[in-house]
Amino acid sequence: MTLTVCFDALGTCFTLHNIIGAVDKQYGEELAKKGLGSKGFVLDWFHSAQRDYTYLSLISPPPPPIASILKTSLPSSLSSALSIQPPSSSDLESITSLLSSLPPSPTLKEAFSHLSQNGAKIAIVTNGAKSTTEGYASKAGVAEYVEKVISCDDVGYAKPHKEVYDAANKLCVELEDGKKGERWFVAAHLWDLAAAKQAGFKTGLVLSDFPEELVDNDEQDESLKEWYKTYGGRPDIVGKTLMEVAQAIIKSS
Repeated sequence: MTLTVCFDALGTCFTLHNIIGAVDKQYGEELAKKGLGSKGFVLDWFHSAQRDYTYLSLISPPPPPIASILKTSLPSSLSSALSIQPPSSSDLESITSLLSSLPPSPTLKEAFSHLSQNGAKIAIVTNGAKSTTEGYASKAGVAEYVEKVISCDDVGYAKPHKEVYDAANKLCVELEDGKKGERWFVAAHLWDLAAAKQAGFKTGLVLSDFPEELVDNDEQDESLKEWYKTYGGRPDIVGKTLMEVAQAIIKSS
């Protein structure tokens, strides 16, 4: 049996930590005066850009590249948060230039290596650009494990459009080479996994920012159970790190 594991990229395999640090260095004091944290600001800006990427995909596909949306929305996001004139693109170069070099999430290389050593095929399915994501993988030392990067830019629709997961399933068929296969989708976002589940994938959720004890006992926590229910039910696997999810996938396959 062929095991194929598709991974989300932004926020799952690769983190915004360097961008959070750059925002904190340049605007941290001003954000703090407004009662805001740099991490919260960056996540809000990023999630808003993801939302707009999806909405623009609905309105007039294909949408503009998500990097373009992030870069053009940052001045207005800072203007709104800090009650200042929108900074110029040159003022923000030290932040936006980092979009092309996001660092790997903890245990990414270990997770990909573990899956590969146990015969799994690995793909990345992302709202980001293909070449940029391939660059992330190369810098993280995991490019050798990745069979292919599927970019929504090439599909013409953003996640969670059905067409994206159809493209992932089509790739799985190619990688299975006529053999019976088991297909997984791993992400740090429940909405992504809800769509993947609808497309027939088993799902793995990474909750790296949650308290470890909470993740270890997630099936007993009422708030998490309600959260899962909203998104179509608990994923097949829930773990604290990519490696933990990868190990559980191999164990269950």
